[in-house]
Amino acid sequence: MPKIVVTRNVGEDAMAILSSSPFEIIVNPDDAPASREWILDNISDPEVAGVCVMHGQPGDKVDEEFLERCGEGVKVVSTFSVGYDHINVKAANAKGIKIGHTPGVLSDSVADICVMLTLMTMRRVEEGIQLIKSGGWPTLPWAPFVMCGPSISSPNLTLGFLGFGRISQQTLKRLLVFTSKSHPPKVVYLSSRGRPNQAEIDADWTKEFGVSVERKEKDEIATESDILVVLCNQTPETVNLVDKAFLGKMKKTAVLVNGARGPIVNSEDLAVALNAGQIFGAGLDVITGEPNIGPDHPLVKAKNCVVIPHMGSADIDTRKKMAELCVRNAINGAKGEALLAEVKI
Repeated sequence: MPKIVVTRNVGEDAMAILSSSPFEIIVNPDDAPASREWILDNISDPEVAGVCVMHGQPGDKVDEEFLERCGEGVKVVSTFSVGYDHINVKAANAKGIKIGHTPGVLSDSVADICVMLTLMTMRRVEEGIQLIKSGGWPTLPWAPFVMCGPSISSPNLTLGFLGFGRISQQTLKRLLVFTSKSHPPKVVYLSSRGRPNQAEIDADWTKEFGVSVERKEKDEIATESDILVVLCNQTPETVNLVDKAFLGKMKKTAVLVNGARGPIVNSEDLAVALNAGQIFGAGLDVITGEPNIGPDHPLVKAKNCVVIPHMGSADIDTRKKMAELCVRNAINGAKGEALLAEVKI
């Protein structure tokens, strides 16, 4: 019987789908990340037709070693994530292995987190929580502007996005609810490249969202944005996209939110900018080096930075949908059928 290897139990509902498939399921028996040795040993079985991997686990990295160890029967690797920066897609495709991922189903949950981080950063929520937990509130003299931050409903606000895909669009819809109706914001975004019909594209976005939407270049995004939300893919071109030079062009009142991948924002440069007051604050769901981030990390220590442990898709309904899409991609690919969501680059 052909097999599917699953590097970690993906929940009762999705495992039931796998169990009812015409494949023998080889699943990591531990409620912990699979060891690299366990993964490599199991995917080398010539009966294995598909593999389900997790994002963010070192052992699940689909690199040259992984692909060399794949048995000749492997037709698909399906990742429990939208991002695929842990997978060498071109090398996999060159071996005839399709790559599945889980886009779309987590757009709402990640958008929720991005809005939460925006509001928490602007209203200094993390700083306020720490003030109470440290016992400092009774000693804080009241003043008319104590613990104040910028308002999301300020006139002439500019919302910036690095990447303008599904998650960015859902984030924009939510942010617009909080903005001024009499003085609506404008929206600027950076996409991978301009298109010949860019004016028509922007006109369509403007009509859909009811506010001015325009594609601009990187430096313009940096200088104009009051709230900048990072939601682009991590690629060699976007690593360190937000660096010292970019941050130096931003407004001192600006807020940066990263809901994409940590390496897109240079952590060292951001820490310097926050401590120097170059920007007002930052909200990070992702950070370079995660999960190996401790309390002494410069961004964790920064009072004007909110850091949470990559929780963007962490609501139960979303994770169940991700799990189902992950296993259905694996089943379809193992059968030689089209994937429900295939990475194509």
